[in-house]
Amino acid sequence: NGNVPPAKKLWKSTFDKDISRSIRYFMRMTIHGGYKVGQYWDNIPSHEWKGKCCDTHESMDHILTKCTAAGQKEIWDLTSEMWRMKTGIEMRPTIGQIMAGGVTKVGNMGENRLYKILITESTHLIWKLRNERRIQHTGPHALEKIRNRWLKTINNRLVVDCAMTDGLKYGKKALKISLVKSTWKKTLKDERTLAKDWPKKVGVLVGVG
Repeated sequence: NGNVPPAKKLWKSTFDKDISRSIRYFMRMTIHGGYKVGQYWDNIPSHEWKGKCCDTHESMDHILTKCTAAGQKEIWDLTSEMWRMKTGIEMRPTIGQIMAGGVTKVGNMGENRLYKILITESTHLIWKLRNERRIQHTGPHALEKIRNRWLKTINNRLVVDCAMTDGLKYGKKALKISLVKSTWKKTLKDERTLAKDWPKKVGVLVGVG
């Protein structure tokens, strides 16, 4: 549902090693309302405009699920496309589902892990694009660049997963090949032609787009 789970459960997810370190920080800041958005600016003379977006108060809900500027819709479209490849189900998360992305159980272990990766990586990218547009004043993002940024983000995460299967390098912290394979199953480019030990290979990419 769209409800935000208890803070204790959310806080626990910010220590989940399946979630990138920078995203865990972003999640902690979001949980504690640490970002200066929306009503924060209402009582600061000459800065009230910073709290507005799309003729409404900017909020995390607005930024991540409602903003009409290029970014959030396109990223969730790509995320949903990949999730359909995995499960046959659409992904159109509410703010509650986004906040709970690190602790939500949606199916088997591989599905749960990919869901966690997709929703947290996509959310963080939307936030970064917002900051570029609103703070760095880069202007609207081209749709093709948004797509390429998302693909790069998810493919980089796939590369990290594959690298982490190296038991000699990572020891007890290494990921099991079976876990990586179950996480990315049904989402890879030319998947039927991949070797059984594809996590040990170079150049494997997701099949979105």
